[in-house]
Amino acid sequence: MMDRETRNRFWKKVSLDPDPASCWEWKAGQGGTGYGQFWLDGKMQYAHRVAWTLINGSIPKGEGYHGTCVLHECDNRVCVRPDHLFLGSNADNIRDKVKKGRQSRTRGEAQGNAKLTSADVYAIRSDPRTQCEIAADYGVGQAQVSRIKRRKKWAHLPEEESRHDQL
Repeated sequence: MMDRETRNRFWKKVSLDPDPASCWEWKAGQGGTGYGQFWLDGKMQYAHRVAWTLINGSIPKGEGYHGTCVLHECDNRVCVRPDHLFLGSNADNIRDKVKKGRQSRTRGEAQGNAKLTSADVYAIRSDPRTQCEIAADYGVGQAQVSRIKRRKKWAHLPEEESRHDQL
């Protein structure tokens, strides 16, 4: 458990709203993802995870790469109110994100960072050259070309470009 000084240092960075339904918002530093961050045990930790630990004890390790996640019932990344937090797996976290409408539905060239167009993908799929040659021409990696040819990426596109799309 954390010592009194660490606990005090943590809770001084929180806006404790007396309304029982309101979030307790983290007022200190936030990472690039928008989650509160707190320096603890020589490393930066997510504030909502620290809050869980302060009130409920250790977070179980959990399975998989992500282990046990601390999720927000309120969907507010800076909330550290313990009764707004719950434990779950990474799969639970993804289901929660989809249920709350935070899962991006943007695919293909509609994504802002897409390097390829649908026409490029159809051309790559039918190109007989080596994947390395194709990748060099399109400015992507060989692995990306492989995923496109195996339909692991851009799978939302039909097998063949329709005649209508070509006109």
